Amino acid sequence: MQSDDDHGVTRRVALGSAMGTALALQLSRGVADASSGRIQGRVGNLQTGELGSGGRPMRLASVAALAKLIGNGEPVAILDLAAVDHNCSRLAAWSASNRIAWRPAFKTLRSPELLEYVLAKLDRPRVMIHHLRDLPQALPHVPAETDFLMGYPPTLGELRHYVSSPPARGEPRYKLRINVDGLQLLRALDELSKHTPRKLPIDVVLEIYNGIPRGGFDPSAELTEALNVLRSARGRLRLSALLCYDALAAATSDDATRKTAAQFAQENLTLAHKSVIAQAHEFVDLATLVRNGPGSANYSDWGGTTAANEFSAGSAVLFANYLDPYDTAAGLAKALYLCAPVLRLPKNTLLGKGGFPIPAGTELVFIKSGGWPTGNNPTLSKLVYPAGLGEEPIYGRGSNASGLIVGRRGSLALGDYVVETAQQVMEGQDYFGGLHAVREEKVRALWTTLSRWVGRREELA
Repeated sequence: MQSDDDHGVTRRVALGSAMGTALALQLSRGVADASSGRIQGRVGNLQTGELGSGGRPMRLASVAALAKLIGNGEPVAILDLAAVDHNCSRLAAWSASNRIAWRPAFKTLRSPELLEYVLAKLDRPRVMIHHLRDLPQALPHVPAETDFLMGYPPTLGELRHYVSSPPARGEPRYKLRINVDGLQLLRALDELSKHTPRKLPIDVVLEIYNGIPRGGFDPSAELTEALNVLRSARGRLRLSALLCYDALAAATSDDATRKTAAQFAQENLTLAHKSVIAQAHEFVDLATLVRNGPGSANYSDWGGTTAANEFSAGSAVLFANYLDPYDTAAGLAKALYLCAPVLRLPKNTLLGKGGFPIPAGTELVFIKSGGWPTGNNPTLSKLVYPAGLGEEPIYGRGSNASGLIVGRRGSLALGDYVVETAQQVMEGQDYFGGLHAVREEKVRALWTTLSRWVGRREELA
């Protein structure tokens, strides 16, 4: 059930998922750690238990060898827990030094168990969620009273489905802050809230215009109109957050553009906050109002600002390739590896009249890759092991079942695995039904990934 109180955490018992045919982990009851103040849920005590702790991020050769051992000849995704720990520590340190709370983004942590593992490192369970359909998949894995803030506005259909549906029987208490990016959606939520079976008031996030055609309220007259709607809906709708994500920074690593995007978002978020103080102080709890700003690409440009009191890094936890040129990536470790088995080592012939033009000293290699991360664009993942791999420019990696690459002659054999890293870690995980959580070259758990779109779900029950 929803909560109108975002304080307090309960301990819960749960069962870990099976690891192939060789391992079944039963996760034990969380135990409070009074010295650290960390959240205690299902995995809270496992950082020194079944999941282990510490260690160094894996070498690529070890990733490939482990994939060969556990992959059963199929593509396999490996999650390096030591690298996750390292990256989380850097994000937490930045959060502490800048006094801007970290709200991990579930959009890029596509496993409920991975989300649970990361939340155990925070002082309070807070999550940025982008799709309402992901919420019921997260709830069994997070502490009661977890605070979910939507990073995207829902579609009108998503909103209607959620607000018109009663809470699931036995679901834990949680807070959901629903993103609204325009007056039309806000008025629709206002009408839906008059007949909802859900607990009132419904928490609202007003998204503020960030400089690109993403939506969001202009922090002047349009925001004033939104505040008037919320004032009239007092008791049913409650403004509890503002969001201004400098999305342009995620599209370019150019320092000047990123700084401009950050400054624009900070100014608009500050203006919006001032408007709320001036116009809505009688019905908004200003002391707890969330002001969420940057993500993984640009949080460093928000250091020292008072515009935001939260940031929502997600991709930095696994270190997506798109972050490689960003200064926010300094010191991060790759934590997600996509591993593809060698399908065949074909002869280099083209219509019986010669071969494909490939570099001297290389040979063609077919890998069974299933078109992931997203199919016909090899720039969406990077071939990182063994050394010397390259793209084959004619056939390439555009097939739904296999991809043709080049490798140094003799560097790969049937049964070996090629290792890739993902440009976007969300897509990198989406093609796998599970993530092998690994520490010190040992698989510690097999974590499920979020299900895909299915449309109407009630008829599938």
